[in-house]
Amino acid sequence: MTISETDRRAAVTFGRLAGERGMPDSACPYSALGDDRQRALRLLWMRAYVRHSSGA
Repeated sequence: MTISETDRRAAVTFGRLAGERGMPDSACPYSALGDDRQRALRLLWMRAYVRHSSGA
């Protein structure tokens, strides 16, 4: 499994934006039931989301 730098940056950036804007965590576009790539991107998204969420 390879995750491109572009995909990694997108997951982190959009996770951060979702957290800053108070969106629900269900806004994550990556499936927890998907393949390894989807789960890895979801983890990056969620980490950024929690780091920048006001509820954290």
